[in-house]
Amino acid sequence: MGELPGVLAVWNDIDPEIEVDYSEWYIQEHLLDRLSVPGILTARRYEVVGPGPKYFTWYQTNSVAILKSPAYLQRLTHPTEWTKRCMLSFRNMNRSACRETFDVGRGIGGATTSMELKAAAGREDDLRQRLSTSLFPDLLLAPGKNGIIRAHLWEADLEVTIQKNPEEALRGEKDRVVDWVVVLEALSTIFAERAAGQLAAYPFAAWGAESLSLPYVYRLLHYLPGPDGR
Repeated sequence: MGELPGVLAVWNDIDPEIEVDYSEWYIQEHLLDRLSVPGILTARRYEVVGPGPKYFTWYQTNSVAILKSPAYLQRLTHPTEWTKRCMLSFRNMNRSACRETFDVGRGIGGATTSMELKAAAGREDDLRQRLSTSLFPDLLLAPGKNGIIRAHLWEADLEVTIQKNPEEALRGEKDRVVDWVVVLEALSTIFAERAAGQLAAYPFAAWGAESLSLPYVYRLLHYLPGPDGR
C-alpha cells in the first residue's frame, strides 16, 4: 500500500471587525497561495451552523509529508503582509496535519459534521476497525435518504503539525491539535445536523475511544481545486 493521503485541517474563530477582510484574504490570496504548493490538491472552507469554532478549512494533499516540504515551509516562514494582518485576529485556533486513514463514499457535500475523538492506548486498531466496518457503512447506507454521502477519518501527525513558524507566532497563542477526527459529508445542513444527533447513539467507548468531542456542523462556503487537484 502506498502512502496515505494527507489533510491540513483548521478550525478557528476570527475577530468580527476584520471578518470581511478575512474572507477576501482567503478568496483572493490565501487559498490560491496554498494551492500553488506542489502536492496540495484541493481546498474547502466552511462556516459553522450552531455551536463550535466559526470556520473550518481543510486542504487535501498527496501525503502529510507535503506539509513539511520546502515549498510549503517557505510559505509559513515568509507570510505576506495581508496574511500578517489577518493572522493577528485569529482566535481559538486548531491546526492539525493529518493522515487520511479512511475516505469512504464519493462526492462533495454541501455540509459536514466533524467530531474529534481519541483512541485509548492500545485500542487504536480496534477503534479504526469499528469506524470502518460499523459506523461508516451504517451512516452511508441509503445516502439519498440519510443524506450522508462520504465519510473520512483523519489522524494527526504531531511531528508534521508542531513546527514553530512565524504564522503561529502572529496568532499569539499555541494552536490546538486534534488526535483523530471523523468528518461526514452531507447533502445539506439538515442532514449534517441529523448525523450529529445520531452519533450520540454509537458506543465509541466500547469500541476503544478514550474521549470524544461534541460534533460540529458546518455549511460549505467555497471549494477550490488546485493545479494538481481532482
